[in-house]
Amino acid sequence: MAPHQPNNEANSAPFVSADTRALDDRYVLPTYGRLPLEVVRGEAGELIGADGRRYLDFVTGLSVSNFGHCHPHVVEAVRKQVGHLIHCSNLFYTRGQAELARRLSALSNGGKVFFGNSGAEANEAAIKIARKRVRDLGGGGIVTLERSFHGRTMATLSATGQREKQAAFAPTLEVFHHVAAGDLDGLIDVFRAGRVAAFLAEPVLGESGVRLVPPDFLREAQRLCLENDALFIVDEVQTGLGRCGAAFAYQRYDLEPDIITVAKSLAGGFPMGAAIVGTRAWDVLGPGDHGSTFGGGPTVVAAALAVLDLLEEDGLFERVESRGRQLEELFAPLVKMGAAREVRRLGLMAAVDLTRPVAQEMVARAMDAGILLNATSPDTLRFLPPLTVAAEEIQRVGDFLLAELTGEPKAPEEQQ
Repeated sequence: MAPHQPNNEANSAPFVSADTRALDDRYVLPTYGRLPLEVVRGEAGELIGADGRRYLDFVTGLSVSNFGHCHPHVVEAVRKQVGHLIHCSNLFYTRGQAELARRLSALSNGGKVFFGNSGAEANEAAIKIARKRVRDLGGGGIVTLERSFHGRTMATLSATGQREKQAAFAPTLEVFHHVAAGDLDGLIDVFRAGRVAAFLAEPVLGESGVRLVPPDFLREAQRLCLENDALFIVDEVQTGLGRCGAAFAYQRYDLEPDIITVAKSLAGGFPMGAAIVGTRAWDVLGPGDHGSTFGGGPTVVAAALAVLDLLEEDGLFERVESRGRQLEELFAPLVKMGAAREVRRLGLMAAVDLTRPVAQEMVARAMDAGILLNATSPDTLRFLPPLTVAAEEIQRVGDFLLAELTGEPKAPEEQQ
């Protein structure tokens, strides 16, 4: 690896004030591995630190700020809404919530929508629907994938196919069966062994390093669900709303899910999750079966409606795919020169496996250079830039990786 050359810009080191660090250490539970950066503002594709330094953001709040930070259309929609009504509870009708449900239905499976506050809550709703649907038939298990991630509540943690995340909270719920993505024989065995209430999967295993689930495997899972009267549920919490070059990633695989769960980018940075429930299951829950105090509240709905406006921009999905190809092509020299083993991508969701376990070191070096990256494992970097990312911003990240991982500088003409 090339020797690290620190950025010589004045005050270039990532900054956290002593007061902020002391307050956080004393009063916030240490459930996150913090990076040494205090953020005070966001503008488009950049975050601004407490010392005024700007950082190109290829993390986007883990695919939350898909249209950049503080998009003017979202900001104006929220500003207008908070002057009229912030909250009223789901005991009453609100037009905005009904309109948002209509638009999500039209984007996906034509279903009805349950609103919560997060991806975990959206997945909880889907799990409860699947369980109640087979209650009078003696119950049934739910099949999920190894290396998957569905949330941190007890049910969604149990659904998650990562034992290291479950170990501290064992025993987890026994209703879940995990199979490897692509293991069709293993999936068939689970269906043969007993009643299955649902199959739940991410089209791309994001938290495990952007691992694409084979489309043929997902289509076979859908067929098994139809044959066995089980629900086919797609977790689009990270992959949905343009990230993968379509409104939802499943649409690139020609699938027809019974339930789609979505969150993260749905409300432009405000907390919102949703389960879009198709005709096979939309009559399962009744009044009192499930709920959320804040789910689908007026303010987050206003933000989400604004996000859907942005999603409908002409040429968005084509631009996402074009920028994704550019990002993937910039990784090719890393593989050719032996610095990386594999590149995986769908739309603007990408990861590269390095040949050495230096991903966290690369995150730190990138931050010094004014670039925010994310490591999902010791040897894997994940890239989630805004869908509005410019070609020159992708080039900047590619140049940085090439120089840091191979010692190769930019071509002379690129330095001018």
